[in-house]
Amino acid sequence: MNLKNVAGKTVFFALICLFVMLFSAAFGQENSLTGVVVVVLALMMLGQDLSVRPMLNLGGLVAFTLLMGLGAYVSVWCGSAFVGAAVNFTVVFVLSYMTTQDLRSPMHFPFLLGYAFMLSVPVSAEDLPVRVLALVAGSVFIVALNVLINRNRHARTCHEGLKAMCAQVSTCCESVLSGGTASSAELDALCLRLRGGMYDRLRRSFFSTPGDRTVLDLASALQMAGRAVCERERDPSVLRGLSDLMGTVSGHEDEEVAATDVAEAAERFLSEHPDADPVLTASVVSLRDGLSSLSDGDSERSDLRGRMRAQAREMARRDSARFTFAVRMSVVFTLFAFVWQYWDLENAKWLLFTAVALVLPYVDGAWRKSAMRLTGTLVGVAAFVAVLVLCGGEVGLLTAALMLANYVYTVLDPKRYDVMMVFITFSALVAASMSAPAADAVAERVAFVLLGVVVSTAANFLLLPYRVADEDRSLGDRYLELNRRMLGRVESALHGKRDLDGETVDSLTAAGVSAKMHMNAEADPDGDRMLFLSEQDAVAAQCLTLCRYAGSLSEEGRSTALGMLSGGDPDVSGLEGTDRRFAAVLRATLGMQEGSEAVHRSPLP
Repeated sequence: MNLKNVAGKTVFFALICLFVMLFSAAFGQENSLTGVVVVVLALMMLGQDLSVRPMLNLGGLVAFTLLMGLGAYVSVWCGSAFVGAAVNFTVVFVLSYMTTQDLRSPMHFPFLLGYAFMLSVPVSAEDLPVRVLALVAGSVFIVALNVLINRNRHARTCHEGLKAMCAQVSTCCESVLSGGTASSAELDALCLRLRGGMYDRLRRSFFSTPGDRTVLDLASALQMAGRAVCERERDPSVLRGLSDLMGTVSGHEDEEVAATDVAEAAERFLSEHPDADPVLTASVVSLRDGLSSLSDGDSERSDLRGRMRAQAREMARRDSARFTFAVRMSVVFTLFAFVWQYWDLENAKWLLFTAVALVLPYVDGAWRKSAMRLTGTLVGVAAFVAVLVLCGGEVGLLTAALMLANYVYTVLDPKRYDVMMVFITFSALVAASMSAPAADAVAERVAFVLLGVVVSTAANFLLLPYRVADEDRSLGDRYLELNRRMLGRVESALHGKRDLDGETVDSLTAAGVSAKMHMNAEADPDGDRMLFLSEQDAVAAQCLTLCRYAGSLSEEGRSTALGMLSGGDPDVSGLEGTDRRFAAVLRATLGMQEGSEAVHRSPLP
């Protein structure tokens, strides 16, 4: 770590401390932990692009934070542990269900941690309005900071990702032209990276746009073009033409080449190479139309109400990590809170923080994380005992030790979970000991933490366990079904009954499903899974292209296409122009859909 990084993180740590101090000064010392929760939420949500519909995001965030604050107040002061249990279950279920996302974005953690904090440090009825105001102000700060930092991130992600993919396709062309072999592995990785960068916009169709769908279609087109080069296309003139086209597309992403020039170059490639690989032909058509659409601002109609209904259907699914995790976390958290509140065991609140850390959406890695939590906790306890012996319970010295530990944590920024737990455990015990320094209280806290580790780990495996493989199977079924529906929409378009709103809703829903599967594949790459994803992404993109051009076919071309969709293999040798190109794209699309079905039916490893 160089001096510049240390200096930057030192300034960052000072700004965090300053914010918490100002927050406490504005809203009272009883809301200092609320300021900490706001900081944690703000930092964790920087990875999410809230600049998409920021006012709607602000409304959702205010709703979540108020649910935390008001739920904690009712749970603590309702006078009945049983009523409190009902409130805790409801609040934790809603927070878990609405914020659980994927392997990479544990957004449930800061919300549930904040709720545990507010239960632990309740406010009176007189102070409740101030806490509500603090939560609303904190939500405004979180969204404002996010929009300020992320306002241009999406555009950078798209342009840089597409340029990198164009360069890799050209590299594949050059490798084949020189007599060597080409692999699609790097192209697949670039596609994963681009989709990963867009994931926070795509995970929910309500917050994505048809333009986002178009960017995904462009990425899919480049990926399938590269695969065609690596696996099948060997005509030197086709490869040279494709490499030149990639340079033109890359120039467009650098804003050096107009979209009309790209369209002309793509059309020239298609007319000069009518017998190129069908998948490659389909990819070039998608590239041409996608770039023209983005340049013209033509995102087609976007039925917001239909997308909201589609998102509601997705959210209501019970065959998901979201539902199983929400049930598991709600049961364990409510049980621990009941033990604390019913028997009035002050230190039992440590069970809540253990549950938030160790109850996981996926069973995968649960044993390892529990072992790391236990190791980190024990080391943190040992460090705390050593500091307690040295400081003798002096509050000033303990405060200095706490600040030093948090500064070191900020500078080191440890990624290992056990190392993180050393600092978290040490800081929590030091902070708690300032108000209740008795040695038996410390021992009791440690005992509750260890009990929480055991119960939380057991719950992961015994209460609705869910694995990434289960999710992939469910998502794969849904992706295939969505693309079957899109092929049905192609048939409707051929009959002159095109449904623009339906196409938009289905394609954006498919984009969200694809993004989630790509996220899982990024964590655990697998050749068959990547083949399935790349083919299904291409099918989704090409179905939209086919719908768009269905109305421009001749009667013979329309009859031929309908014959293909009904399962036949009509002769296309007599077709020309648009009819011939449409038939080639449709045949490639149907072949990829059939191949995807076969890959998905194969048994899981």
